[in-house]
Amino acid sequence: MAAKPQTDLHFELERSISRRVDSKLIPYQVSISDDFYDRYTNLWNEKFSKDFVVKHRSFYAQLSKHCIYENLEMMDKKAVAKRLAELEALADISETKEEFNTFFKKKYNKELPDLTEWLYPKKQELSDFDKKLWTAMHYNPRGD
Repeated sequence: MAAKPQTDLHFELERSISRRVDSKLIPYQVSISDDFYDRYTNLWNEKFSKDFVVKHRSFYAQLSKHCIYENLEMMDKKAVAKRLAELEALADISETKEEFNTFFKKKYNKELPDLTEWLYPKKQELSDFDKKLWTAMHYNPRGD
């Protein structure tokens, strides 16, 4: 019997976050609510899906680190669940990611970093040396 897509999605989300969050926090990953991530992803005009989470693991890790775990007074399941409920409410009343950031700053007296680079990483350009090396490695004398 195949697993439900929601279960696979939740597993991938937990896996993405647990790879990049402090190991002391991993036991609290059980508290993760997909609703906050779904609503927040919609603010970026993206679809929250298993494939999207897999392709953007760093985005979700950074989001979790900065929104949930930083400045959390007590590190327990209740505190994490409370923070997620608050974040879900902020995401619900926000119409844009900028509005969410404004509400987040008012609520927690902390500004979120720009997560754009994590969601849409810049394509890296090869240096001149790397371009020449690539050309040399792919040189085919028979092609001349």
